[in-house]
Amino acid sequence: MANNYTTTTPTTLEFQGDNVGAGTIPLTYDIVITPDTGFTVQAADFSIGSTLPIEVTSVSFADTTTAYALGNLVVATVTLAQWYTMPATPDTIEVDIDGRALPFAQPRLSFTTSGNIPGASSGKFVTASGVTLVSTAYSGERTMVNQEYYVDIPANSQMLVSSYIINSTVYDEGYYTSLPQHKITSPDPSRWSSQVSSVLYGTTTDDQTASAKLGEITGYQIDFYYNMGDSAVPLSDGNSITVTTVAPKAFTTPVVSINKARYDGYQNQSILPSRDIDLSLNVLGSPGATYDILIMDDNGLSYDFTSDTFTRALTKSSEQTINLGSPTITTRSNDHIITVPAYNEKAALAKYLTTTITPTGETKTTPDGTSTDPYVITLNQFGEVDFTIGVTPATYGVAATTATLLTFKNKKPLSYPTIFNPTDFPLLSTTNNSYFNISTPLSYTVSGVVGSNYTTGNLTMAAGSGYVDKKIQVGDTVTHANMPAGVTVTHVDVGSNVLVYTLSNHADTITQINAGQTLTFTRTVGISRQPLATDFMNTGVSSAFKPISSIQSIVTQATTNSTTVAIGVGDEVVNGHAVQGDSIVGYPTVVSGGGSQNLVLSSLQTLPSGESLEFSNAMSDYEIVDISVTGAGTSDCKLNVEGHVNRVGHADIVEVLLLQNFITSYVAPVATAQAVDCPLGGSVKVYPLGTGHTGVLTIAEVTSGGRPADDLATISDDGSYLLYLAPTSGSTETITYKVNDGINTSTATADIVVTLTS
Repeated sequence: MANNYTTTTPTTLEFQGDNVGAGTIPLTYDIVITPDTGFTVQAADFSIGSTLPIEVTSVSFADTTTAYALGNLVVATVTLAQWYTMPATPDTIEVDIDGRALPFAQPRLSFTTSGNIPGASSGKFVTASGVTLVSTAYSGERTMVNQEYYVDIPANSQMLVSSYIINSTVYDEGYYTSLPQHKITSPDPSRWSSQVSSVLYGTTTDDQTASAKLGEITGYQIDFYYNMGDSAVPLSDGNSITVTTVAPKAFTTPVVSINKARYDGYQNQSILPSRDIDLSLNVLGSPGATYDILIMDDNGLSYDFTSDTFTRALTKSSEQTINLGSPTITTRSNDHIITVPAYNEKAALAKYLTTTITPTGETKTTPDGTSTDPYVITLNQFGEVDFTIGVTPATYGVAATTATLLTFKNKKPLSYPTIFNPTDFPLLSTTNNSYFNISTPLSYTVSGVVGSNYTTGNLTMAAGSGYVDKKIQVGDTVTHANMPAGVTVTHVDVGSNVLVYTLSNHADTITQINAGQTLTFTRTVGISRQPLATDFMNTGVSSAFKPISSIQSIVTQATTNSTTVAIGVGDEVVNGHAVQGDSIVGYPTVVSGGGSQNLVLSSLQTLPSGESLEFSNAMSDYEIVDISVTGAGTSDCKLNVEGHVNRVGHADIVEVLLLQNFITSYVAPVATAQAVDCPLGGSVKVYPLGTGHTGVLTIAEVTSGGRPADDLATISDDGSYLLYLAPTSGSTETITYKVNDGINTSTATADIVVTLTS
C-alpha cells in the first residue's frame, strides 16, 4: 500500500502468441515511485511486499538523483520470465511494492546583523516572519551589535529574512540627509539582495517652523532577501548584514536670509552704456527677509528712490521685505527698477555706481546665518571712447601733411572693431572698421619777414622770424623773387642774435630784398633710420611708449585686500597703466611706482603669488603692420603707415608717432677712405663704410690711376659692394670710388688702399 508516494502502472499492447523469449514482449518494465509534495524517497527504503508472481523473475530499485534529495525518484525495474507468452485475453501482472516516503527537511540559514548608528537614531532591524532571534548584544532597540538569527527556507527559493527600519518622527529626532549604506558579508553574495521598500519625507511647507520640510527624509525601510540552495548555511559561514546610517539633523527654524543680489544683464564690474537706462535690481532670498538699498555714484551723490534721481542728500530705500507669497516656494525675489541717466554722451568717462544691499533686523546674507555682510555691486560708466593715432611734428618743425592717421570716435569701451582693407572688400560697411593705410608727405615750409633791406652779407629778420621761432636750421633753402635757386642758410644766430642768418654766397645774383618782405624757408627731409612701431607714444592715459604687445609681469608676493603689489619686472610699467589679471577686480590703474617692482594700484586687490599681470593703456590694443619712409632727401619724402586697432580701451587713447626719433636734415653722401688686404692674384669684396646718410649708400663709380677700371674692380648689381681683382705682382694698389644715396652722388672721391700679400 502506498505511503506518501505514488507509483506508475506500465502497460503494453501485445498479441496472442507474443513471448519474451522471441523478443516480441519486452523483457523489463519500469515502475516509477514519486513522493508526495513535502516528502522525499530513496531506493533502499523500497522492497517486494510478497512473493513475486510466476511471470516475474526479479525486481530491482534505483534512485534517479540523490537519496532523499528534492526531485529524487525511485525506479523499480521488473524482469519477466523467458517463457512468458501472451494469452488470448488481456493479462495483468501485479507486483506488490512496499516502502516509505519521508518528510523533506528545509535547509537552514544562520546569519547576523549589526548597526553602526551614530547619535540618537531610531534605526533597528525587524525580523521577517519565520525568522528566529537566537542571541543579541544590544541595549534597547537603538543599539545593535551582532544579533544572531536563523530561518528555515524551502530549498531553491527566495525569502525575506530581515528589514532595517527608521522612523525619526517616533522620537522627534530630526531628519536624515541621505539613505544609509549597507554591507552584506557572505561567501556567496549573489544569494543576497536588497531593496528600499519605502521612504518617508517631511510634509510641511512652512519655512518659519522647526519641523521636517518637503524633501527632507524622516524614515525609510530596506528589505533583505536570501535565495536558499539545497543545503543549510551554518553561522560559521559568516553571513551578515551591516547597516551604517548618518546622524539625524535636528529640526531647526530656517535662517531668514538674502541669498543673492544682481542686476539683470549686468554682473559686478560690468560696463553700462552711455545712455539713459533703466536697470532691474533683483534681490533673492527667503520669505520675510528684510533689507535696504543704497546706490552711490563716484561724486558722492545717492539715488533717491522717490524721484529716481541722484541727489546730495544721503538717501536710501525704505526697508524692503521679500514677499512671503505662496508657501510652496522657498526662495523668492524682489525687483527694483533703477533709472540711471547718461552723465555725458559721446565722451569718455571715468565714473561708477556702487549699489549696497544691507540686511536689516534678523536677516542674514548667507543661508547658514553666519554673515550679515552686505552685497556690493559696482557698475562702471566709461561713456563712449575715442582712439586716435597721429603724427607729432619733429623738434625743428618737420611734420606730416596728414597729421591724423586714424580717428576712431564714440565707440563702446573695450569693444572689438572690424579690421579689413576697404579696397579688398568694397561692399562691407566701414562704420566700425579700424584699418588704416596712409601715405603722407613729410616736409617743413615756413615764411619769415625781413627786418632790414638785404642784398648781401648777413640777413636780419624781423622780430618773431628768428631761427628759434621759425625752427630754421643750417641747410634750409631760402626762396624769394629776387633770389636765384639754391640759396641756403649757412649760419644761424650770428653774433648770438637769433634774428641774424648767413646765406650761401650769391651776392652777384641777389637783388635787393626790402624790409617787410617775406622769405620762404623749406627743408629737404632726411632720416637717420627707418621708423619703428615703438616710435609711437601714448600722450593720454600713461604718457608712455606703447609696445605692440602689452607688458607682462608676475606677482612675486601674495597680497590680501591691498593696493600695493610686488612684481618681478617693472621697468616698462608706467603710472597710468591699466592692470589686468585673473584675480584683478574692476579696472585698476597704476597710481605710483611705475618703472619699479613695487606698484601702488588705484583700488584694493587680493592677488596670489605667481599670477601673471598685464599692463596696457586703458586695456587698449592696436597694431602697426608696416611703417616706412620713402623718398628721404627728395622733395617727395613720404611717411607710409599701415595698421589697425584690435580693441578700443575704456578711456580715450591718443597714440602719436614721434618724428623726432628718426627725422634729420638731409646730408649729402660722402665716400669714405678704406684699407683692405688681398692676396696676389686673388679677389676681395669691399663695402662702402659711410654712415649718417639718408637712404642706402651704393657704389656709384670706380676709377683708377693704373689699370682700366673694369680690370681693377666690378660693382655688384645692387651696388652694395665692389669686387676687387688683384694683380699677380706688386705690393699695393689704390681704388678710387664715389657713392650714391639714391638722391645724389658724392662730389668727392675716396681711396681704397689695397695691400697685396703673397
